Parts: sequence; structure tokens; C-alpha cells
Amino acid sequence: MVTVEFYTRKGCHLCEAAEEVLRAEQRRTPFTLAVFDIDADPELKELYNLLVPVTVLPNGDELHYRVELARLRAALG
Repeated sequence: MVTVEFYTRKGCHLCEAAEEVLRAEQRRTPFTLAVFDIDADPELKELYNLLVPVTVLPNGDELHYRVELARLRAALG
């Protein structure tokens, strides 16, 4: 099963919306969703602070702010 990484933070309305899209797609096409709170890791916070939510597709491409369903579905194959 492929893994999609999701970088988020508490209280982020864009993060909540993006996670809803990912969870809905996960019900359609099963994949592992690894969720990381960037505020719990100084390195992740430095890397993604102004870009969250960040979705990292199985091919390594990053989606910032919103989940582009067409790209997600293409990456999931």
C-alpha cells in the first residue's frame, strides 16, 4: 500500500479542509496517510511553517495549501 504524507498544525482551517479531502479519497482508494504535526518538530516547522498544509505524494511531489485531486489520484495510480 502506498503512503501519502500530510504535514499539518492544530488550528489551521486549510489543514482541516485538506485532511477532509484526503480522508474522503482514502475511502475511495485505500492508502496509508501519515500525519505529522509540524509544531511538534522544530525541523519540520522550519521547513513547512508557511506552507501548511503540505501533502507529499508517493512520487515525492508536494502539494501546498490545497489537495489537487487529479494529481493525488494520478500519484495513487
